[in-house]
Amino acid sequence: MTSKTKIKVINLDNKVIEDIALSEKVFNCKENKAIIAKLVNWQLANRRQGTHKVKERGEIVGSTAKIYKQKGMGRARHGSKKVVQFKGGGVVHGPNPRSHDYKLNTKLKKSAIRSLLSAKLKEGNLKVVDKLELKSIKTKDLNSKIKKLGIESAIFLEADKINKNFALSLRNIKNIDLISSKGINAPLILKRKTLVLSKEALTHVEETYK
Repeated sequence: MTSKTKIKVINLDNKVIEDIALSEKVFNCKENKAIIAKLVNWQLANRRQGTHKVKERGEIVGSTAKIYKQKGMGRARHGSKKVVQFKGGGVVHGPNPRSHDYKLNTKLKKSAIRSLLSAKLKEGNLKVVDKLELKSIKTKDLNSKIKKLGIESAIFLEADKINKNFALSLRNIKNIDLISSKGINAPLILKRKTLVLSKEALTHVEETYK
């Protein structure tokens, strides 16, 4: 059965190279915002370092002497400046170092990626470029090519071998990112308007998420 979902493959000069059929299973799915949100939250949680820390009462350094006499002051019977209600005292129930990682079902992850890719295609914000390669490091030249493609905000997806000249030329261009198709970053894809895949990255994505 032939695919009804087709897209034009272009080069960095915005010239059409060929028309190719996209995988119906990967690029023709119904958008499911609920599972996309689960994937985004999972990826953001895994990114957290979990190094947040406050000092509890027992960790505060200070005198252990009674701060004022027990009776005759008309005040509460405090014995330490380290208690939580005083400035400079400990913090009660504050955060401690911990991992924010949690497991997410692999089937759900793949389904969320398929939904996200399909949504980008239906919005008209998905492009396929034959090769993401440059002969030399030229940010100005690459910037003009990106403008020729009609791109203002984009994330480029490349397969395993990322072209060094392309990566170095791209890194100082505003609102443009480059990542490997091995680790599809859902929050970043949602942040950028256009998703641009190299032909090789497209093959890898279709094989991984079919």
